Amino acid sequence: MITTVTLNTSIDKAYSIEGDLEVGTVMRVTSCIDNAGGKGLNASRAVATAGEDVVATGFVGGNNGRLLCELLEADGISQEFVQVDSETRCCINVLEPSGRSTEFLEPGRPVTNDDLARLAAKVRELALRSSVVTFSGSAPKGVSTGVYATLIEQAKIAGASVILDTSGDLLARGIEAKPTMVKPNTDEIAQLLGRTVSTPEEVVDAAREMHTSGIDQVVVSLGSKGALMACEDGVFQGTPPKIDVVNPVGSGDTMVGTFAAAMARGLSPVEQLRFAMACATANCLTPSTGHFDLETADRLAEGVRIEQVG
Repeated sequence: MITTVTLNTSIDKAYSIEGDLEVGTVMRVTSCIDNAGGKGLNASRAVATAGEDVVATGFVGGNNGRLLCELLEADGISQEFVQVDSETRCCINVLEPSGRSTEFLEPGRPVTNDDLARLAAKVRELALRSSVVTFSGSAPKGVSTGVYATLIEQAKIAGASVILDTSGDLLARGIEAKPTMVKPNTDEIAQLLGRTVSTPEEVVDAAREMHTSGIDQVVVSLGSKGALMACEDGVFQGTPPKIDVVNPVGSGDTMVGTFAAAMARGLSPVEQLRFAMACATANCLTPSTGHFDLETADRLAEGVRIEQVG
């Protein structure tokens, strides 16, 4: 089983409009798709689509929290959330015919120390039944930047592999607990190492340095150019096949979820990268955030190019 942890869940709304987004005027929405959102829940759907058992946990509350649970149930995702008094947030993604997207992200509302303690106990309980635990996204307002380090330690004590996908101080503090895998982008890894990381050679050196610090797999997101992974076998560049993008939102989360699925199956790091990149590319072909077609991903995997670069 795989457990996904989402501290900052949300109702994600994908708005499609007929023309370009114009500031300061009324825009008519032609269609709206609601999803149970937050990076970890996108990862949950990816795990389920890949055919692995998954349970989602994190914080939910209020009317939006109830809707979120109903949406997850419709997606066939098992859930063991910690219920809180604060309302679950909403996030909006406006999709233009050109393919451009604009996101409006609400902050997560505060949770209490008791809520955090209950979540830590839940993570420990679920990790004992899981081969992989993923931690994704931001945290509600007021939560300590050390929250992921605390939760990662609970999962590792229980014997699970851990994937961390966050940013800023949450990432900087989280890697102190030495998760199995992290997924920064080039800006985030540059902040972590305190230096410029822009050229291909600098990305390779940065990923290798983070790996040798005690993180088994460092996967650096390169946007449309794919991803670079440093692991025990070396440093590898994964490049996806070219596609006509419909909606890229949730592709990074799909990569996390399908890395977890591949990890749970015992695939080699290189084959994990190939599988996850194909699924993330397939996600870009669907309008609904964090959804993809597995048969399409299997076809795309044949076009994923993996080469050793270090």
